[in-house]
Amino acid sequence: MDNLAFIQALRNATVKGLALFLTLQLLTSGCTKPGSGKIEEKTTSTAERLSYPIDSKELRLVNLTHHWEVNPSPILHSFFNLYNCEIVRIDDEEYPYRMWIFGVSTSDANDSNFGYDSIFHARGKTLDSWEVYCGHGNAWDTTMSPTLWVPVMVRARNKYDLIHNGDPSVVYKNGVFHMAFSSVGIDNRNETNYIVNCVMGATSEDGIEWNKSKKPLLIWEKELEEGWRADEPKPPSVGGYHRPSLNWDEEERVWKIWFDYYLPGTFLSMGYAVNSADFMEPDNWKVLRAGEEPLLHDWPNPDVVKIHGKYYAFSDAPYFGSLLGGPQNDRRIVMAVSDDGLNWRVLGHMLPEDERFGTHLPQTYVEESGGTLYLYVFYSMVIEKDLPNYSAANFMRIPVSKLEKIR
Repeated sequence: MDNLAFIQALRNATVKGLALFLTLQLLTSGCTKPGSGKIEEKTTSTAERLSYPIDSKELRLVNLTHHWEVNPSPILHSFFNLYNCEIVRIDDEEYPYRMWIFGVSTSDANDSNFGYDSIFHARGKTLDSWEVYCGHGNAWDTTMSPTLWVPVMVRARNKYDLIHNGDPSVVYKNGVFHMAFSSVGIDNRNETNYIVNCVMGATSEDGIEWNKSKKPLLIWEKELEEGWRADEPKPPSVGGYHRPSLNWDEEERVWKIWFDYYLPGTFLSMGYAVNSADFMEPDNWKVLRAGEEPLLHDWPNPDVVKIHGKYYAFSDAPYFGSLLGGPQNDRRIVMAVSDDGLNWRVLGHMLPEDERFGTHLPQTYVEESGGTLYLYVFYSMVIEKDLPNYSAANFMRIPVSKLEKIR
């Protein structure tokens, strides 16, 4: 089998298996089940919210959308299927904003060099004006022409990293970009292919050329013993660490990663790991919470930010009732708050775009504008004509002063 056919076969096994797994989880989890048509949302006072359990159906149904200001039009568009807009700011007068986003730029972008999902890069003069990297001696596209876009990170050729690179989470520290990202590989044992899910690390001085960690930063201890057979619809047990949210806590002098993982009976749940030494050294990373007691159940694609001593976590959580019959429309952006990053209280959800379609993959960014400190949440959008792919990206924002009143 040639390289292209091999990657295509592995991609089909992985992606179809994951899609079926997520659908089964939607239908079989013990949490609120998807329904048909619009579900009843709640408008509650702070006192009423505090009377509920810290994570409950009632809290997840609280609609907080009206507190947020939504950018009037997408900041990226016309691509085939890209998501997870990770934003950082650097000291650059012309292009202070940098973005990483992953997926597939055009419908025919997969090949034997890239594998399945890859990570792309953009630079911005403002938060709503972006140029996407095109390679070719530092070329950038300003016309939203995805056929020109070139990924800055693609799969490697080892069992940790053979198919997919995605879910980039980036911290800019001491002039170096530090990225934690999801990686999918294949481990062949006894003539059987097993899917390997893990969190890898990488560093870069320019955000374009990256040096990957030699081994995963985070991987379930039995990932290479039990694991997920590529011909099975779902993993057999707890594992599959993925979708990291990387933070550097300057006050505590420690790296932190929140991530999601497979936990039977839930959609995907949130775990937590720390590292007080070298970011790129896998042995320095310690998983503090995963397994049967996650930080939050049913909390896929987590992104966590710390503001004024409080932690805020966002997820495209499920079980809101599918309006169009597809799992992508059963999820909404949900927010939780914590004093320590370990014990969380859910606050409610947001619907920044057309509620009939998916608005997912939340990524946070904090910046002062006009004397006001704002929390931004970037997200990807499912547009009707492009169902079920994410073909545009946008953001919403809220003054931190208002955010602190909501909690």
